[in-house]
Amino acid sequence: KLSALNIVGAPTLSGLSAGGFMAVQMHVAHSATFNGSAIYAAGPYFCAEGSFSFAEEKCMYYLMGGPDTSKLISYTDKQVSAKTIDDTANLKDDKVFIYSGSKDSVVDPKVVHALEDYYNNYLPQGNVVSNFKLASQHCIPTLNYGETCGKLSSPYIGDCAYDGAGTGLQQMLGTLNKATSAVAANLFTFDQTPFFSGAGKDICLSDTGYIYIPTACQNGASACRLHMSFHGCSQEQASIGSDYANHAGFNTWAEANNIVVVYPYAVANQKLGNPNACFDWWGYTDPSGEVNYTLQSGVQIKFAKSIVDTLIGTAAQK
Repeated sequence: KLSALNIVGAPTLSGLSAGGFMAVQMHVAHSATFNGSAIYAAGPYFCAEGSFSFAEEKCMYYLMGGPDTSKLISYTDKQVSAKTIDDTANLKDDKVFIYSGSKDSVVDPKVVHALEDYYNNYLPQGNVVSNFKLASQHCIPTLNYGETCGKLSSPYIGDCAYDGAGTGLQQMLGTLNKATSAVAANLFTFDQTPFFSGAGKDICLSDTGYIYIPTACQNGASACRLHMSFHGCSQEQASIGSDYANHAGFNTWAEANNIVVVYPYAVANQKLGNPNACFDWWGYTDPSGEVNYTLQSGVQIKFAKSIVDTLIGTAAQK
């Protein structure tokens, strides 16, 4: 069961693919809480506009003209006015890293360029750093783990001789100590059920997630940063076990720099149109006629935010 740790500074976010879309949603909806994101192979906030066909056509294959970035910015600003998300003025001092492999056949790099355009609307020049040059397929790129970099294959963690996680963390947090070995015993499972009501499968959330707590952070003696990372589609426990939490590349940096990394986990639900255990970036959790999934009221956003609040110690005590 999760409890508060000695967390300092504003937390940061990351995610691959559907998890990247989810991280963007969290960052924009709760910009007063988070102050950076590292996004791998995903597009702008509200890209799918609540439509599964838009998700596939516009936001993966760059068809139908691709993401309508100016429309998505207008939608964002409207939600700020409606107070359904935090004020985007909070984004202006944030740091963002954006990655897309040049061989990505799942999420077209042009979609990821649209994310760069979106963030550049709110962040000053230089605060968004991107890499579109590596010839990787659809994956989070690592130094030496996973499938061949240019091949589309599970676990969607690419052996690319490139430290995607480390590059992202350094862009968000500044100069860091050199990565060290992760400690296997420091990756714990945690109970996700206190953070949602009802059955997790009804909103595609697993009963368990993972959290990496560096040795120095475990007794509360050291002040530690907090990072939350979302896996992509087909990276849930049923497909690849704990591979994303273990091998995406964040834990080696976490151990060396006193960063707690929490990994929420999703599950598949065929009835909801989510057979690949993607986090919700097109609206499958929304009741009919409502579009809440990118707002603070979205059930998966509320779930993830309550995990962060608990770890920081700002959660309302039940």
